[in-house]
Formats: sequence, C-alpha cells, structure tokens
Amino acid sequence: MINGLNHVALIISKEECLEFYKKLGFRETKRTVRPEKNDILIMMENKGAVLEVFIKPDAPLRLNKPEAYGCRHLAFDVDNVDEILELLKDYECEKIRTTEEGRRFVFISDLDHQPVEFLEKI
Repeated sequence: MINGLNHVALIISKEECLEFYKKLGFRETKRTVRPEKNDILIMMENKGAVLEVFIKPDAPLRLNKPEAYGCRHLAFDVDNVDEILELLKDYECEKIRTTEEGRRFVFISDLDHQPVEFLEKI
C-alpha cells in the first residue's frame, strides 16, 4: 500500500515567496521553466521533506474564510517555536497556542497567505 509521503505541492505567486521556505532550511534541488504552462517548477528539500513549488503569477488567490476544500495548511515539527518566530518575524503570524497534549504551536503565513503551522516538540 502506501510507503510514505512523497512530496507536498505549493503554488506561489512570485520568486520572493521562496524566501520563506529557504529560511526554514529548504534548498532548491531542481528548477524547470515551463513556458507552455506559464510557470516555473522548483523542487526543494530539507531533511527528507520535499516541496514541489510552482511559481505561477496568474493562479487564482487562495480563499481564506470560509476555508475551501483542499489543502488546509502545512505543518512542521520544530525544536523551539520562539526561534521560528524570530526567524520569520517579518511574516504575519498568530498568537502561540497550546495543544491538549501541551505542545506549543503557532501559525505563520507565507507571502501568499498560505498558513504554515509550527509544532514544538515536548
């Protein structure tokens, strides 16, 4: 059956949006310009996690509220939420919250308003 998650695909509006993921340690492993699709496909990797990122300026905006069907958000385990907040201090973020199990977490939006969750290890 399933052997694991292969990758997560994202659509971003412009090259500058990659900075958010680069700050998290993702590095570009492949870039393909696809004029026939009016996009650029970029593969990024960090410790086995793979992002397939499409730079597509003419994609429709993300619906916000109410949320639409589809991918709701990305979530990453982190050692320290405070370090992530400092690293991404220039991005829109919510207040730190705590799960029922006692894990601190925070949502930070990338430049295209994709919500990304960071969950602290206990």
